[in-house]
Amino acid sequence: MTINPTPNGTQMLGTTGTSSAQTMPTGVPSSGDANLPVLKVTRRKPMANGVAGNVKQHFVCCVDYSTSMTGDKLRELLMGLDGLYLQLADPSNKDGFYNTIIPFNNSSYVHCSVVAASAIPPLNLVASGGTNFDSPLKKAIAEIQAQKAAPNPGGWHWLQPVVLFLSDGQSRVTDKNIEDLHEIANVVAVAYGDDADQATLARIASDGQVHAVGADSGALRAFLSVVGKTLVSNMQSTV
Repeated sequence: MTINPTPNGTQMLGTTGTSSAQTMPTGVPSSGDANLPVLKVTRRKPMANGVAGNVKQHFVCCVDYSTSMTGDKLRELLMGLDGLYLQLADPSNKDGFYNTIIPFNNSSYVHCSVVAASAIPPLNLVASGGTNFDSPLKKAIAEIQAQKAAPNPGGWHWLQPVVLFLSDGQSRVTDKNIEDLHEIANVVAVAYGDDADQATLARIASDGQVHAVGADSGALRAFLSVVGKTLVSNMQSTV
């Protein structure tokens, strides 16, 4: 009997003088091993894709509520933000997003500061006043700097902050405020409606591109939904 090993780890079993052959895996137990118990190997199931519990991101929304936002435009904005924060508050995100909201007209204020998406207080805005881009930019810079300087007892890994800057109006803006914000955050600019100052908003954006969104019913809600999905997808890709 001739044994010819093959590259795939099997051995050819044959009888001299015959042309028939069959394959049998190596390591087959002998008859004396037949009564030994069969070992079962338990394999761990792969971890489900999702957001790691120690990964966090500061998301800052600067939103215009000047007089030109009166009526459907402001209602569309508020509904769009509600939908966006519902996405971020989904339990699968493990409170990964901490949010700051800065409404602005001719001035600005901090509605909430670095809070989980599930804990954002209701945002009630009444359109009024003019438009000032510098005021919310300064507050966004201060909020991001304060969060970065805060203690981190949980040892969380913070991703680069994201700022969403949305306006339907026009305003001057200081170069230094833009530069200071670009150094610490990724800024996305949205020109809402036909009267928005796209050129200035493009300067505010980190990539120099402005997202023009029409004031048609549902357009802004659809855009903000995409923003939410993108934030979640980007965070999941860090796992």
